[in-house]
Amino acid sequence: MTRPLLRVSAAIGVVILLAGCSTPNGLAAFQRATTTEDHLLPGIELPDKPELEKVQLLADVDGVRYYAAQAESRALTCLVKVPNAEVGTLAAGSANSLGTGQIITISGMDGTAATLVADGFETGELEAQGWRKIHQNVLFGLR
Repeated sequence: MTRPLLRVSAAIGVVILLAGCSTPNGLAAFQRATTTEDHLLPGIELPDKPELEKVQLLADVDGVRYYAAQAESRALTCLVKVPNAEVGTLAAGSANSLGTGQIITISGMDGTAATLVADGFETGELEAQGWRKIHQNVLFGLR
């Protein structure tokens, strides 16, 4: 009787370990087909110049475009903020994709900030602090 219970427990443990070691889920936005709107403007270079596998436009608010980008390894996710489609005024940052909350927060020269959050992350606390949700994965605020 103990042996079957032990086997079931071991099987459940293996499933949990494999789920934890698999590639990161990433953002649901990366699951949709890429359109011409999703391409970064020519001349945009990200910090550390990661090789990007996927770039998606997440939001275009008041002339400011917010992109999420994912490196080929899927272990790195980036947030790129391009005000008024001007390459020289962009803000960008990259972080480990394995996070389950805030992935990366970036600040612009204009005194604003944006944070990229994982799918399903509860943003109520951030919104109570003054952040404004502009996309399910992007919040905007002041520094």
